[in-house]
Amino acid sequence: MSATFIGTNHGVYCSTFNGAPEPLGLADHEIYAIHAIGGALLAGTYGEGVFRSLDDGDTWTPSSDGLTATALRSFHDDPVKPGAVLCGCEPGRGFRSSDKGQTWVEMAGIGGVPGSDRWFLPYSPRAGALRNFWSPPGRPEHILAAIEVAGLLESQDRGSTWTQVDLYANAIQDDDIHWVSGHPQNPDVLLLALGWAVLRERSVDGDELGGVGISADGGKTWRKIMERDYTRAVLIPPTCPDQILAGPAKAVGRQGSVVVSNDRGETWEYAGSGLYKKGEAMADMVERFQVAPDKSIWAVCSGGRLYKAEAGEWNWTESVELPEGITAESVCWG
Repeated sequence: MSATFIGTNHGVYCSTFNGAPEPLGLADHEIYAIHAIGGALLAGTYGEGVFRSLDDGDTWTPSSDGLTATALRSFHDDPVKPGAVLCGCEPGRGFRSSDKGQTWVEMAGIGGVPGSDRWFLPYSPRAGALRNFWSPPGRPEHILAAIEVAGLLESQDRGSTWTQVDLYANAIQDDDIHWVSGHPQNPDVLLLALGWAVLRERSVDGDELGGVGISADGGKTWRKIMERDYTRAVLIPPTCPDQILAGPAKAVGRQGSVVVSNDRGETWEYAGSGLYKKGEAMADMVERFQVAPDKSIWAVCSGGRLYKAEAGEWNWTESVELPEGITAESVCWG
């Protein structure tokens, strides 16, 4: 792992092996998403679009040509075209770049999904947020998109057209899809991290919302494997593919936990050593889990903490100690 790039509440920081993190600029911007691709470093701000660096963060230039939604939420390698990148935004829209983030083309089919005019966010005037993309291994034509608060979308033609997945038919009443993920080898196993909001025209018992959803048949059917807790992060570790790691919480942004299941969600065990004491709760919660190049698992917490653990051991340690007042929002490696 040559360098770790961290998007923070005040710009981009870089940490090399055993080195203290150093600022790389954009201090006036909150960096919700960060991504390294082919010599380019992309920093996605929350409202001012994308900035791009070709010299490891020494200089930055605005790079939002074609980007009509300027509050960035995530970047992802394009499963179809090596060297290309996808980004999810707020409002709920998706874009693709084939030139390392210099220009962007909207996946117009996302905004054209019936009912998109009813998408919303409890904390923002924008209409929904596309929080992440997932493409099952070996099926690059199949792309899923988690949208808060709108539901789960999928494309079977590499992002040209999109439809809404009917979760309701599977007794999952959730519209608040925070994250979609899956098995690193088995394309049929998919996971959803679920929140507590529903589309305004619907009336749903709150006890039916939240937790983790799973599909074992590529998204044809779904069921809940964790109930009620507000969840933003779920992951199957590549080096422990029989485990499911989740970061549920008893309240939005706080009272979180980290748990792991070895039996596809039938039972869950404490996996938060170093983050909080067993039997207690975190002051914050896990926003997302990410796999580092060395296969360690990193946790970005809502309070701005950045921790890592070896999969299967789940002893968490602070991965990067940022200066006082600087909080982590996103992380990538390059």
